[in-house]
Amino acid sequence: MSSRKPAFSIEMLHLPLRYEWKLSRNSSVSKTNGIVKIQRGDFIGMGEVAPNIRYDETPEGVKAEFDSLKTVLESQDLIDNQDLFASLKVCKALQMGLDMALTNLKAAENGFTPASLLGLSEPQARDICYTIPVMDHSLIQAFIESENLRRFSWLKIKVNSETGLQMVNEVLRNFQGQIAIDGNEAWKDKEQALAFACSLPEDRILFLEQPLPASMRDDYEWLSQRAPLEIWGDESVLSNPETDFWKSSFSGINVKLMKAGSFNNAIQMLQAAREAGLKTMVGCMVETSLGILAAMQLESLADFMDLDGFLLLQNEPFGLLHEEGGKVFPNAKV
Repeated sequence: MSSRKPAFSIEMLHLPLRYEWKLSRNSSVSKTNGIVKIQRGDFIGMGEVAPNIRYDETPEGVKAEFDSLKTVLESQDLIDNQDLFASLKVCKALQMGLDMALTNLKAAENGFTPASLLGLSEPQARDICYTIPVMDHSLIQAFIESENLRRFSWLKIKVNSETGLQMVNEVLRNFQGQIAIDGNEAWKDKEQALAFACSLPEDRILFLEQPLPASMRDDYEWLSQRAPLEIWGDESVLSNPETDFWKSSFSGINVKLMKAGSFNNAIQMLQAAREAGLKTMVGCMVETSLGILAAMQLESLADFMDLDGFLLLQNEPFGLLHEEGGKVFPNAKV
């Protein structure tokens, strides 16, 4: 192994989307993600940074944070100091990109796979969902057909508080598999969220994800006790285990690397959730196959995989995995 100090760099990639990506709180037609590279001798490790405005993260902020730390990072001995990144005063997405790049670098240097380096089983091909963005319900049948969504075993629907029920009913009419519903904090009143949950058809609905804002922590226990279907947490699940809160509020949690800030944090949350009797899902932001392949390393800890972010891109740049028949298959290691 080379004793040379590592060189750090970041490239901001503009990623046009295949269509408007609309949630209850915002919409976009492109994303700008960062690709971190750490080179030491002949080896390079890459990591993805997918900033999310929900957590006050922007591409400009990521680039500024990276630039301010580059000299410090390159002066460190990173062989046994991967915890360094957790102490950095930067956003979680950038922490994760750095951790991902260093994990991939160390795996390459030592002839390991990322999963084995993390103490996990090698990822297997898994069913993923495809997510339908918020849209007029009259467009859903054509969207399902044009995107060939019937190849997936389950779908996720982004909804808002105004037209959510119409969207759900239209998907159920045009898709025979199971569906999950993602509110992205659309309801600001627990009674209204409960009314929506009670209005949903009982057949084929897996769960309702994050209907209330994360700030309404006390209302989640109330809602979960009364709703006729499972309530799951996403925006309420960040970078540390909160098993008492999770057990009282949710049936399952959605863990995303970009929220967790490190592989270790994500692994600890998934393991803690399972030990508490909760179901688990590994999710993603809109990411290239570099970030999605990293999330695939957690496959053995997940009951559900929500890893369709790379399918939204017009031109996915890395080709590190592929989807076929609603399953994701790793193509390569980084």
